[in-house]
Amino acid sequence: MNPYGNRNIILLRTMLYFTLLLCITATATAQPAPEHVRDYMQRVLDEFGAPGLSVTVGMNGRILFSDGVGFAELDNRTPATGRTVHNIASVSKTHASVAVMQLVEQGKVNLDDEIQVYVPYYPKKRWPVTVRQIMTHTSGIRHYRENDFGPNRWMEKVHYDSLEAGIKFFKHDTLLYEPGTAWLYSSYAINLLQGVVEKVTGMEFEVYLKKYIWEPAGMLATQFDVPCRIVPNRGKGYVRNRRGLLVNIEYADVSYKYAGGGIISSSEDLVRFGMALNDGTLLKPATVRQMFEVQVDPVLRFDASGEYTEQNHKQALVWFIRTDAGGRDYPSHTGTVKGCRTFLCLYPDEDLVLALTTNIVPFDPVSVGSAIAQ
Repeated sequence: MNPYGNRNIILLRTMLYFTLLLCITATATAQPAPEHVRDYMQRVLDEFGAPGLSVTVGMNGRILFSDGVGFAELDNRTPATGRTVHNIASVSKTHASVAVMQLVEQGKVNLDDEIQVYVPYYPKKRWPVTVRQIMTHTSGIRHYRENDFGPNRWMEKVHYDSLEAGIKFFKHDTLLYEPGTAWLYSSYAINLLQGVVEKVTGMEFEVYLKKYIWEPAGMLATQFDVPCRIVPNRGKGYVRNRRGLLVNIEYADVSYKYAGGGIISSSEDLVRFGMALNDGTLLKPATVRQMFEVQVDPVLRFDASGEYTEQNHKQALVWFIRTDAGGRDYPSHTGTVKGCRTFLCLYPDEDLVLALTTNIVPFDPVSVGSAIAQ
């Protein structure tokens, strides 16, 4: 009698079982879009002249479908899928918000503390600026200016090894208005949330996100946008030149804005992120409700002329609260960077999540994503 024979048979059966399980799981999480949705995706692709479009929808803790039309990148005509990885731009801000809210939940961060409690290298200003005001875009910290990065945007082609180095574009500027008195979208302000996480945890921002958000949510394709990294399924972003031809977007290093717009991910991973919020994996339900609670309504966009413009959304903690055609409010965020557009929306009451990425600008992801979510 060979005792090793039985052991080998058991081992082989175990390997076959897990192989079958992986195949079943992969099939269950990668169903193509329904025919009418795929037809709509193709029509949108044609109307916008986009190279590719990826859409994933999840409900009740499982991915309903994940699909793509067109191409993730045009050099090799690689098909777009729900696994295509693009820079998700300002949707990165939602990851930063969850990280901060995890620390709020643990009693390690107070939203009404001045930002210098956590980011001492950001200078004090005429008025105090709080973490909450940063997360609601009411801090008075400005957004980008055309001349921020120098001629030919050469300063955006440099790698910044720390947040302290990356905030030099705006750290010494005066506030545009007294915090809390108006609203102005500011990626620069949100970038400071990286410093909050790093100060409190003693961990690098990417390490924290990986350990406490991406891996618990099953987001294995998500990471920082580091140009030198080899990234499976990475797509490319495009713009049109003066002749109307598609061209590659210029090289850019976004290491100065990881929290504000420097994360790469897929539509599948973004849906996993949303589902992990819905099911309590990342935050307690009460904390999720706190994060989605409206903080600013109406949202009056600051203008130096004094003519403030009311926006068509309400402002929560980083997340925008929009209203769909059916009158339902839903938290969401969009992003634009490096020739890519991204949209993530959640319907917590229905346990529904949708994520969309495309590799052309301009593109209106809100109307497209909302139509599919209906």
